[in-house]
Amino acid sequence: MEGQGWRCVWDAKAILGESTIWDTRSGSICWVDIENPSINSFALETGRKTTWAAPQWISAIAPRRSGGYIASCADGIAVVDPERDLYEPLFNPIPDPAKARLNDGVTDRAGRYWTGSCDTAQWDDSTTSEDKESSLKDFDVRSNGEVYVIGADGGYSTQERNLVTANGPAFSPDGRTAYINDSMPLVSYAYDLGDDGALRNRRTFASFAPEDGYPDGMAVDAEGCIWIAFYESWKLRRFAPDGTMLEERALPVRRGLRPAFGGTDYSRLFLITGSQGYSSERFAQEPLAGGLFEILDLPAPGLPVAEYQG
Repeated sequence: MEGQGWRCVWDAKAILGESTIWDTRSGSICWVDIENPSINSFALETGRKTTWAAPQWISAIAPRRSGGYIASCADGIAVVDPERDLYEPLFNPIPDPAKARLNDGVTDRAGRYWTGSCDTAQWDDSTTSEDKESSLKDFDVRSNGEVYVIGADGGYSTQERNLVTANGPAFSPDGRTAYINDSMPLVSYAYDLGDDGALRNRRTFASFAPEDGYPDGMAVDAEGCIWIAFYESWKLRRFAPDGTMLEERALPVRRGLRPAFGGTDYSRLFLITGSQGYSSERFAQEPLAGGLFEILDLPAPGLPVAEYQG
């Protein structure tokens, strides 16, 4: 199905779709469903759709140079490989898994893997924007989220603390600026990223109001502009590197989660969405909720995605 500026390429009915990525090895757009634990792929040339059922939930994946994917999972950081039916936990960087869980994740331009965590109450106690606001009024006691970077040698460090819901990161074309969304407090941060993989000089990139929706996943295009999906908003927005909003795309669904550029020349933009807690009545209003979408008529292509070097 196609509308103004979008095309639904897979009416997947994802419950909580995340981690849209381009996998050059298979020529596929891949994504995970956290609530229906799986890795899903859509081959651009053939339209072939595949789903691998995971033994535990997976919230993010990135292609791994040595095969399969590095992944953020219920058990922490893991190696997963659908072709070998492999799910191999490595370590859990979260100090107290009872209070936080891993969330979004992506590689930077140097092939390091970045993943954030979020307060567990965001998932366990809430499904709608109203629930989230009522269960997360006191951010001081909900700020258990962190951001970790994992190097090629498997070592990791904590690069940010005291977030509620870490989403992203995304990286500038030169790899020297990182962007991280803290979704529940409705703020996006920018950082300087050093050659050593350390974040420095945090500043507010953009702040939002509840009616804007919750800033979620991100992708950066070749002009250095940042595309942000907004949960509970019906919108995908593009921002200049200085934080100015350049355009707003209307979607046929309320819950956009993670955009990613793909295709052999990275000229196509895809977005996975969600339908957590939807009733049959809600699906009647949003029949394509949880679908994988292509965003049409782009002003700029994306950039190649580095494989995790481990």
